Amino acid sequence: MILWRAERLIEKLLSVKFVIFVIATVLKCFGVIGGAEWLTVTMAVIAGREVQKFKDFNFSKKVADEESLGSD
Repeated sequence: MILWRAERLIEKLLSVKFVIFVIATVLKCFGVIGGAEWLTVTMAVIAGREVQKFKDFNFSKKVADEESLGSD
């Protein structure tokens, strides 16, 4: 159980969106980018996650609908 949770955490930490967010935060801390650029990156990461959740939800709903059609 703990090993599974550790693997999931590593997968999330290595996601492209998270890495981009961390890099943008580090650049913001060092003053390389401003607040507006950091906010833009943050909003893009959040929007990407929401789109991914929406696509996964629609895919699982579509599969469930197709399975119910096959059982009739």
